[in-house]
Amino acid sequence: MRSLCGDRSTAARLSSGKLSRTELRIKAALRDSPVIGVDETGLRVAGGGGYIHVARTERLTHYAFDMRRGKAAMDETGILPRFTGTLVRDGFSSYMWYGQCRHSLCNAHLLRDLVFDEEVAPNQKVWTTPLSKLLLKIKSKVAEVDGELDEPVKSGFLRLYDRLVKKAASLNPPPPKSVATGDVLRNKSPAGPTPCSLIKRLQCRRDEVLRFMADRSVPFDNNGSERDLRMVKLQQKISGCFRTSDGVRNFCRVRSYLSTARKQGHSLLYSLERVLAGKPLLFQIAELASAT
Repeated sequence: MRSLCGDRSTAARLSSGKLSRTELRIKAALRDSPVIGVDETGLRVAGGGGYIHVARTERLTHYAFDMRRGKAAMDETGILPRFTGTLVRDGFSSYMWYGQCRHSLCNAHLLRDLVFDEEVAPNQKVWTTPLSKLLLKIKSKVAEVDGELDEPVKSGFLRLYDRLVKKAASLNPPPPKSVATGDVLRNKSPAGPTPCSLIKRLQCRRDEVLRFMADRSVPFDNNGSERDLRMVKLQQKISGCFRTSDGVRNFCRVRSYLSTARKQGHSLLYSLERVLAGKPLLFQIAELASAT
């Protein structure tokens, strides 16, 4: 008698084989979407490490597995190299390779970084706390209005943002450099963003931080991508790990289908029944090019 684990593996493999065209349609729809969120998380596979990459909208989800985390894995998935909309993401540097699209940084991550810096160095509160409040105030204001913010309102927010970042820069001058080599002298510090690195991000990437203020279709944060990754982490918590790379790839394809089905209002049982019958759901792909 086959084990329950074996039955699940067989079912996932059979279902995955019937969903290859559906997966291609989901990926094509994501490439055509005006705004997508992306994220990645580590996964244990066959005693080693790997990564699950997610690309998503409110009505589409695609998961991909790769042993790599960076650009090579994203290129192979085939969504980001041809995406020309707005990419909502965290600060992972590999996303910066995709210059053909606009970028929007996750402000939930930024708020956590601000809290971290003020906990490590309480003197930073003179700018981290006001900046956190400003970001949340802008978020609230954007949610209140019907349409785009008035230009005077946006200009006022930008001036206040710049003033706080300037105050932060004056409080945190760049670290000294070695006279002999010209390299920055680094002291050992707690894990996490240093004030100088955070300030540089706020200065150089202001448009990406405040993209949500200029474009209502762009969310304040990337929490949707993190929510879509929770099922993957739950699966790992329950099973411990995946036994093979093929097994996790089958899981990703089936889970992409089920997550998209749920987002479009279909029950999971009905969606699975359609797959096993060889007739997967035909999602409303054409309409989703304008969905965010």
